[in-house]
Amino acid sequence: MDGGALKDALREAAANLESKTQFFPHMSTTDYRWNQSQAAADYDAAAPVIHPQYVAVQEGVLAALPFAVDQAFRLVDVGGGSGRLVERVLEQFPLATAVVMDQSEPFLGVAQQRLERFGARASFVKHRLQDEWTATVGPLDAVVSSSAIHHLEPAEKQQLFAKIFAALSSGGVFINGDEHRPAGDAEYLALLEQWGRHMESSHASGAIPESFGTVIAAWKKRNIAEFGSPRKSGDDCLETLETQVSYLRAAGFSPVDVPWSRELWAVFVAHKP
Repeated sequence: MDGGALKDALREAAANLESKTQFFPHMSTTDYRWNQSQAAADYDAAAPVIHPQYVAVQEGVLAALPFAVDQAFRLVDVGGGSGRLVERVLEQFPLATAVVMDQSEPFLGVAQQRLERFGARASFVKHRLQDEWTATVGPLDAVVSSSAIHHLEPAEKQQLFAKIFAALSSGGVFINGDEHRPAGDAEYLALLEQWGRHMESSHASGAIPESFGTVIAAWKKRNIAEFGSPRKSGDDCLETLETQVSYLRAAGFSPVDVPWSRELWAVFVAHKP
């Protein structure tokens, strides 16, 4: 799903969904915050402003796709949300086909509307990242993701990377545009505070809808006021660049590169030999 760091805050801000998070294995689809249609639509509209590197991350993912413009290939966006990234892939590569995989029916509904013009080139699968989804999507030339995988605990990330490696054809590529943290706590907290100020100023100017005021406050409470508190699956479980590269290499990817990083965001490019 695209733009994930505020999703936990939105769920926390909703009184009827307290303590529910996107990737809890025990959580029912009824409880899942992004099964609220208006919430999914509102977040889709606001995400490019909420995330200061949103467009740059997508540009980095697109630039890393190793295909010619006239080449046919099959791709899945894991946690693909409303289909923004897949839309850009299908626009740039007219012979490509793509699958949007997400656990939210409303997000998939937004994606279906967005990608309707591409006809059979776009398809949609409802799965969590932790599910056994590889057989559903079939052999793949590429897997992409944007601002979704950082919600997983370390062991879940490693399990997902192994699944992605298995799903890719030989010579395939996994490109992940996602959040990471610096090694030092002081630098990490400073970057979170900088992001918080960006959201507050954007909210005050009207660039982020008025209704997101409680969302921003909840995000600041969880990520800044409670900085250093234990994290569980569904929270922002950010890890360093080096740690995530080591997970990818352990899954079998080689080479693994980070061609772009800025503040809390980076693009990881991992090739299957």
